[in-house]
Amino acid sequence: MEVHHPHHIAHKKKWNEYILEFLMLFIAVSLGFFAENLREQQIEKHREISYLQNVHEDLQLDLKSIDTVIVSNNARLEALDTFFLHLKTKKATNEEVYFYLRNLALRSTFESSHIGFDQIKSAGGLRMVKNKTITSGIQEYEKILSGVDKLEELRDRTLEQGRFKMAKVFDAKILYDMSIHQKKDGVLRFPMPDHADDVLTKDPAALNELLNLVSTGLNTNRYITSRLTALKNVGQKLDNAIMHDYGSSMH
Repeated sequence: MEVHHPHHIAHKKKWNEYILEFLMLFIAVSLGFFAENLREQQIEKHREISYLQNVHEDLQLDLKSIDTVIVSNNARLEALDTFFLHLKTKKATNEEVYFYLRNLALRSTFESSHIGFDQIKSAGGLRMVKNKTITSGIQEYEKILSGVDKLEELRDRTLEQGRFKMAKVFDAKILYDMSIHQKKDGVLRFPMPDHADDVLTKDPAALNELLNLVSTGLNTNRYITSRLTALKNVGQKLDNAIMHDYGSSMH
């Protein structure tokens, strides 16, 4: 004899069960969204700190380099003043002409360590930085730096013409002897020759042109030093702002 079991009617959910399931799903999705958003914020914050740490390291190198270049620029200007005083008072010797002009035709160039600056710009890192003092400081720093580069290019072109002009005014053997006995560093690293030909009277026009090229080139140092001083002030303020906001997060 067959036994017939009654068919069970499917359980019909109550409306509050649907609401509960919806709320649980909504909360799960929201938590996932917030977790992902938090993770992205942490990654972006880590990048921001990393970029600004590189900028901080660049600034530390730049500030030291600025001081070195300013000292060198001022030393050359002082030597130029001394040399022209000797020329004016008729005390300059032929040996001094070689000594001063060969040394003063050199220059100290400021080379910014801008790896961090380039990185933060190319990666769009400035948008991550919320501190307006830092973003505006970076922009102002780069603006002044661009001006320094242009002034140095102008000076270097003029001094280069002066070095070419030396071929007409100076004796090659004397210049060679000065070169092989030069010091490894220093502003006036070429030694004064023991004896020199009479460059003061040999070709006055050529010597005058050489003097003009060297003095004009070096006088640009006055403007360069002024801009480097401004660059140092902006750079120091920028670095202070970075360390104030991010110093404790940097390793």
